[in-house]
Amino acid sequence: MVQRILTPTDGSDPSIRAIEQAVEIAKPSNATIHVLSVIPEMTRGARAQEEWDERVADALASAREMIDREGLEYEEARLNGPVAREIVDYATEHDIDLIVMGTHGQSGLHRFLIGSVTRRTIETSPIPVVTVPPEE
Repeated sequence: MVQRILTPTDGSDPSIRAIEQAVEIAKPSNATIHVLSVIPEMTRGARAQEEWDERVADALASAREMIDREGLEYEEARLNGPVAREIVDYATEHDIDLIVMGTHGQSGLHRFLIGSVTRRTIETSPIPVVTVPPEE
């Protein structure tokens, strides 16, 4: 039975869809949802940091509201570093049963050059990962 679900968020539409899916998965077992925002390690400068801090605060507040509305337990965390590694490390350290995360639907050269956080998380996670595709 799933008792602890991790859903990473950056406030994007795909991550919001993932939170909605995590809530649906959590309801039957009354699982706790852990919401994690990771500020990428490449973020430099006071202005960039301030923008990320605001984005993360908004993303976490939105997630908290969605989860509270369903009466589920909620935990949140903010980390800095390589995003996929921080997701997997957090999941391992907190005995997470399932990771639910959105995909941004990137393809082609952009995905090849930049890489996909979701793909890297799937490849390195010892914990099952459910991916939620972008809305068509």
